[in-house]
Amino acid sequence: MISDRDLQILQSFNGHGNITLSAYLCLNTPEHGESVYEDFMQQMQARLDECGSSQECREALREDMDIVGLYLRSNGHHHQGTLAIFCCAAELFWRVYPLPLTLPTQVWVGPKFNIEPLNPSTAEPAPGPRIS
Repeated sequence: MISDRDLQILQSFNGHGNITLSAYLCLNTPEHGESVYEDFMQQMQARLDECGSSQECREALREDMDIVGLYLRSNGHHHQGTLAIFCCAAELFWRVYPLPLTLPTQVWVGPKFNIEPLNPSTAEPAPGPRIS
């Protein structure tokens, strides 16, 4: 899990008016691991559409998309369980936490990080390792 100190950092993060990205990516099966990048990109496209004609919003989200995409393509897909990613490229902030929980893949953007899914009452423990 995420330490209390790290949770406090995420809760009190000041993006100075910049957009933050909170992503919870489900990697608990090989099938999820293979498709998580596509799922992430689809959800980010929906967030880009919400920017409308705001070029500043679109550029900020694209920076965060690029950072998360690079991580997922290079080594992020090797994890099991759920990855919690918090990013604000404009403030050079980046944190990734492997979680022993099963959370659906979900992406939020806004002025603050969304840490609500980390509430124990909203998540299920990840299943134990699979034996082939």
